[in-house]
Amino acid sequence: MSNDPSRRSRRDRTRHTFSAVTSTTLRLLGDVLVISLWVLFLTLLFLETGWPRWTFYGLLLVGVGLYVAVTPSWTRDW
Repeated sequence: MSNDPSRRSRRDRTRHTFSAVTSTTLRLLGDVLVISLWVLFLTLLFLETGWPRWTFYGLLLVGVGLYVAVTPSWTRDW
């Protein structure tokens, strides 16, 4: 009974699901950390220098856009 293909398949599926959930959670936490640090850096910089608000939002969008462009996509081709 331990060599039953359906049990092995279920175990592999469970392991794959756990791995996918773990990697997605770590990826999400990493993304939140990087974006939060970028926002914090820009906020402190602009509070210190007094530059215009439109420049802050422009740099915020450019920074997030570049981060999205250089990081790999969330979907994988299996």
